[in-house]
Amino acid sequence: MKKSMLFSAVLAILVLALAGGVFAADLDTANPIKIGYVGALSGDTALWGQAGLNGLNLTAEMINEDGGILGREVQIIGLDGKGAADDSVAAYKRLVEQEGVVAVVGTNFSSCNIPIAAVSDELHVPVIATAASNELVTVDANGNLHPYSFRLCFIDPYMGYLAGSYAYNELGLRKAAIITDITDPYSTGVGGYMLDTFTSLGGEVVAQEEAQNGDNDFRAQLTKIAMAQPDVLFVPWNYVNVALIGQQARELGITAVMVGADGWDTNELIELSRGALEGSYYVSRPGFNLPEAAAYFEIYDAKFHSSKETECLYGNDGLMWIKQAIEAAGSAEPDAIRDQLEATDSFDGLLGHMSVDPANHNPSRDAAIFRVDADVVTYVGIYDPAK
Repeated sequence: MKKSMLFSAVLAILVLALAGGVFAADLDTANPIKIGYVGALSGDTALWGQAGLNGLNLTAEMINEDGGILGREVQIIGLDGKGAADDSVAAYKRLVEQEGVVAVVGTNFSSCNIPIAAVSDELHVPVIATAASNELVTVDANGNLHPYSFRLCFIDPYMGYLAGSYAYNELGLRKAAIITDITDPYSTGVGGYMLDTFTSLGGEVVAQEEAQNGDNDFRAQLTKIAMAQPDVLFVPWNYVNVALIGQQARELGITAVMVGADGWDTNELIELSRGALEGSYYVSRPGFNLPEAAAYFEIYDAKFHSSKETECLYGNDGLMWIKQAIEAAGSAEPDAIRDQLEATDSFDGLLGHMSVDPANHNPSRDAAIFRVDADVVTYVGIYDPAK
């Protein structure tokens, strides 16, 4: 579907859903197509998980108002993975073995989707990660494909490449420090590529420090970083820790520009950081800055009265991608869905255009730069150093 057509469809069909219209008269509700979702529905990052589930549910309403998929009702079943690997694997297994889903969307954590990928190999039901960007989400350590594991987001090497390049080429920074979460493959992965790109361009790494999720005091590491006097501090963490690191860095007199990745991407970043991240930048997806996504959020907000969390767009795109696969296959069997997901050469969602590399299941899509100021996050624009 072309973007202009998608835009019109979102407006027209979602208005019907919001108005509480009934399902299409010929919709088969006795034989629903069950789609699962695994997300952090509790805990520190529950706003992401709930947004993803809300997005799936809203788009399912849209699809059902328009006649379902192959005439069958779409039913969403969401389970709480708590942002933890064991809980997320257990949720995926329950969805497949007990609930009978034909595909699963989620999670947005690489640390959860890496073990889910191995289980999907055994259970043969495709899983589409949302913002899980580590390479090992879709391939194992030897580069072997996990045939049932897919993703909607770009991968860690690309985000690290963009962040390192932007810091060096666009911001003119030359001396880098980094603090990573040693327990998180996302943090270590993105962080490593940030440094690799920065140094390949001529930058110098003056300090590298490690901590772990659950820490509340980063002052020991930041004191060492302050002594090295960097002009850029890479912080590849999720937003809760980014806010703490930012505040403590400023308390210790660190004036370096802080640069991060999509773990920063939430409306809560401004409130939590209390101005400490002013003048910082991060790489993420375009989010609500595309017109189709902005139109969708008007309906989403009216229904859920919720903040702009990009996970709701991932929820929509995950479901719409599955819908495209089922319709192309003429079947809602998991293997048929898997084959069509892998063969995707064109999918247009609320997060933009996407194609898939069948060798590694990684999508090709645009990324954007955002600037953080004291009271607002500003969309800088699509960034591609190669163009």
